[in-house]
Amino acid sequence: MLEETLRKFNPWWNADFKTPGILRSSYLDEIKRLMARENVVILFGLRRVGKTTIMKQMVADLLQNMEPKTILFASLDHTEIERTSILDLLRYFRSHNKLKSSELTYLFLDEVQSRPDFEKEIKSIYDTEERVKIIVSGSSSLVIKHKGAGLVGRYRSVKVEPLDFGEFLAFRGEKSDVSEPDLLRGLAEEYLLTGGIPEYVLGSDPGYLLDLVDNVIFRDISRTYHVEDPKLMKDLFFLLMCRVGKRVSYSKLARLLNMGDDAIKRYMGYFEEAFLISLIEQDGTPNERKYGPKKCYAPDLGICSVISGLSDLGPLAENAVFLKLRKRGEVRYVERDGKEVDFLIGNRAIEVKYKDSVSSSDLECLQSFKKRGISNKVIITRSPTTSPHIVHTTMSDFLLS
Repeated sequence: MLEETLRKFNPWWNADFKTPGILRSSYLDEIKRLMARENVVILFGLRRVGKTTIMKQMVADLLQNMEPKTILFASLDHTEIERTSILDLLRYFRSHNKLKSSELTYLFLDEVQSRPDFEKEIKSIYDTEERVKIIVSGSSSLVIKHKGAGLVGRYRSVKVEPLDFGEFLAFRGEKSDVSEPDLLRGLAEEYLLTGGIPEYVLGSDPGYLLDLVDNVIFRDISRTYHVEDPKLMKDLFFLLMCRVGKRVSYSKLARLLNMGDDAIKRYMGYFEEAFLISLIEQDGTPNERKYGPKKCYAPDLGICSVISGLSDLGPLAENAVFLKLRKRGEVRYVERDGKEVDFLIGNRAIEVKYKDSVSSSDLECLQSFKKRGISNKVIITRSPTTSPHIVHTTMSDFLLS
């Protein structure tokens, strides 16, 4: 039975294998770069962001120069595989394909979070096998963070994110160099509402995203931390999705849900670990950053849109800007005397106003904001606008930048 299962997972052993899905080249390039000098690479991220497809795209890439029999793919949560150790899988793979230990081989291990002590098995291979490259995927950082300690110094990781706007256009069959501003703006607004979970982009079934959230809350989080009332935790997440871009008040959320402040903080910590939310700190002193209110953002625009039912694209636009900025460095927000600047990153202060035109009051906080090292003030709007001493850019241009 194991042989039959592995043959299904590895069709390239007996036939040509075509690259699946739509290429996400930036991830393939990063994995190849890391694999050139590392023996273990871990892909991690939110459920259903496309980690399995990227792994299979990597297999197709390797098949251009590698013998098919030297590549093994296995999903560790399959019933015929979950009873077999990773070490035994490697032994079986070599025996079945008549491979010598001196031959370079690749192990692609999917759904690693389902395997207890996976890090010990991978560490054992790492320490004893010089000619084995291992690429694994994990759906939740609950596993990667808590079990990755056994692999410290022995692996490199790649976080797989939902599709960015350029990838979204590719999935929709559009070119990223759209020359018509109105068309590009319309596509950008479609992205704000749809987000970047690949199957949802292609299928548009809201139930798919709701099922994703349920899996993370009821399987990944609840089972790991033995949460007594996961339904209440889900209610908290839904409340947060209706408050993206707003400062989080633990006490207010606690009153709304009839919970304690400590439970709210604990659940939100779980959400962060499972990639369901991101929290950013207020700019200021170390104490202000640590104890000041945080702002909350969704991991994916589609999840936020489906759950919140937002008709105003403003919060979704701000969330989209955050998702792009966080790939470039640490992001904070500014709040002084009741006035707020949405984002601070590097030498830039950024305000998002998803409007066709902006008023003096829209610009007041950004114009008056002063801090050493901030040399650029940027406002992101729906349509082209201008004002003195501020860089203007449209949302669609920013998303493609």
